[in-house]
Amino acid sequence: MIMRHDNGMTAIGQWRNRFLGLPGFHEDDYQRALLQAQALEHDGVISTREWIELVRQANQALMTVR
Repeated sequence: MIMRHDNGMTAIGQWRNRFLGLPGFHEDDYQRALLQAQALEHDGVISTREWIELVRQANQALMTVR
């Protein structure tokens, strides 16, 4: 499901709540988070810089669980 918002910050906040708020963030969560972040960037909801930050956050979440 692609989140479509007029406000990129709302989309980023919802992305963080949806993916980074998960207890036990695992590789399947990571893959879904990356696909969702890519869709937000592709749809123009967030900038490339914001997309990079979401990817970094997903990477950190995955490494923290391990």
